[in-house]
Amino acid sequence: MTAFWFFLILMIVFFAVAHFGLPEKQLPPPPQPGADGIMQGAEPWRFEGESGIAFLVCHGYGGSPFNTRPLGEFLNSLGHTAIGLRMPGHGTNIDDLARTRFYHWEEYVERIYLEERSRYRKLFLVGFSFGGTVSLKVAAKNADSFRPAGIITISTPVFFNGFFNGKFILHQVGTIFTGILKIIQPVLKFDRERPLSTERLNPWVGYRYTHAVAALHSFKQALPAVRRGLPRITVPYCSIMAANDRTVSPENQIYIYNNIHSREKRAYMFILPPDLTTMHSLLTHERAKDRVFRYVETFIKETLEETEHNRTDAKKLRHRRFWQRPTRATRSPEDLTV
Repeated sequence: MTAFWFFLILMIVFFAVAHFGLPEKQLPPPPQPGADGIMQGAEPWRFEGESGIAFLVCHGYGGSPFNTRPLGEFLNSLGHTAIGLRMPGHGTNIDDLARTRFYHWEEYVERIYLEERSRYRKLFLVGFSFGGTVSLKVAAKNADSFRPAGIITISTPVFFNGFFNGKFILHQVGTIFTGILKIIQPVLKFDRERPLSTERLNPWVGYRYTHAVAALHSFKQALPAVRRGLPRITVPYCSIMAANDRTVSPENQIYIYNNIHSREKRAYMFILPPDLTTMHSLLTHERAKDRVFRYVETFIKETLEETEHNRTDAKKLRHRRFWQRPTRATRSPEDLTV
């Protein structure tokens, strides 16, 4: 009996370490690479518009600004400014990503967000995949002070596995054991090749079939805090996702929609025809991006119109109150008697 309890405790400790990992000290951010240290196509981009409206666009985990560039070009075609970030540790080499943690991504996006916010009349946060996760975290952190004009997330996770929305989700089994994997095998490489037809259908630039496990573990460990922050967000919100996404379970969209406290929120989910892609990178997928762009355009247009309408109503109210003040001030106590 003693051996049974010893074995049980040992298994609990093992699975706890396998999932949560061991504590580690805070790391400095990876060094900034020179121009020749960035992958071809992975460079950050910026398209200036004339509307006074800007969009800060964050790419996904292991990817690069290449994967969000089509959205940036589309936003700029509407007259807006679009800024595509290259997240720390991305678009260079896998060793840089291995030294990067979620707090590096969060601090970087928040710093750029606060810098750019003062330069434009309105600034939206836009994130693809984990870029959307970081955007939600930054928006919640600044919910009481420097709120964005709105948030757009595409294929964004706030959990990988667990009990959510009344059922057990097991979508990314490998992420359960990142706490132990990052010790045993810090970098995982898979010997695979992407078919040329898939590359043409859904081009992608980033760390392909290579994972920095410690960075992925940090991402996973940050998700509970992201979920806790959702009720703090009250700005207009738009979520887009493929129902047959092989990377992020569609229940993520439902969870965010149900827990975010935005007065205006909308979610668009559609099914992509079966192909060899992951159905995840919607911004470069030839069969999905136009649908995504149209929905984003509608959200932006209606959000800006609603904001302008509210501003006009507020001005009318202030104007009416201004002219009513002298009337109220000259009323005598007798006038208030019933």
